[in-house]
Amino acid sequence: MKNKIAILSILFALVLIGGYVLGSTSQTVDNVLADEKNDLGNTITVSGEGVVKVKPDIAYINIGIETIGKNSQDAQIENKNKMTNIMSKIRSFKIKDEDIKTIEYNIIAMREYDREKGKSVITGYMVRNVVQITIKDINNVGKIIDRVSEVGANYITNITFSVKDKEKYYLEALKMAMENAKNKGAAIASTFGVKLDKPYKVNELSNMNYSVVGGYRDSFAYLKEDAVNTPISQGELEIRAKVNVIYKY
Repeated sequence: MKNKIAILSILFALVLIGGYVLGSTSQTVDNVLADEKNDLGNTITVSGEGVVKVKPDIAYINIGIETIGKNSQDAQIENKNKMTNIMSKIRSFKIKDEDIKTIEYNIIAMREYDREKGKSVITGYMVRNVVQITIKDINNVGKIIDRVSEVGANYITNITFSVKDKEKYYLEALKMAMENAKNKGAAIASTFGVKLDKPYKVNELSNMNYSVVGGYRDSFAYLKEDAVNTPISQGELEIRAKVNVIYKY
């Protein structure tokens, strides 16, 4: 009998504790929902955008050579000799070693289908060697393309223009975006006689993106014959920043 009374006492205590916990949880949820409702009331939400246009002052370009031989050794030797001349031309424009990096070196077996044998056979090998160079004097981009083409470069691609101090211009665009959002918020608030104070919440919606201009992937063999200068136009970079701003009143 005593054991039954003890068990009933424990169960009753657990029920009381469970009811208290559930009641507390329910009250917490109610408070959170109430807070969320309060946050949604009396607010103005606006977006802002800032754009800074700037002339590029740095360029990146991939330059390389593809050679083909009956065996991989012949293709490698020819590639090495031509790439040595290409690197010499690149360095003649005072481009430092730290601004030159190898991004690709491949030996690729070339295959064709042999009907007599009923299978694909290797007909030769292609060796591709590509470096990415950083050009800090962008007036030299066209000249470099011409000079390296003259000594055999037949893989020139991904010309990208940018600016050295990226963050500086992005922060300018970000300030403009905030000013744009502030003006929008003030215009909306003025329609019903309200003056806005500091923003209640600000979200940065953008990241630093820069335009890619042009792209060359050709043998440029005509440059040797006509001795023309490759025209390269870097244009302008548009650096954009976007924000989302909430004001309370």
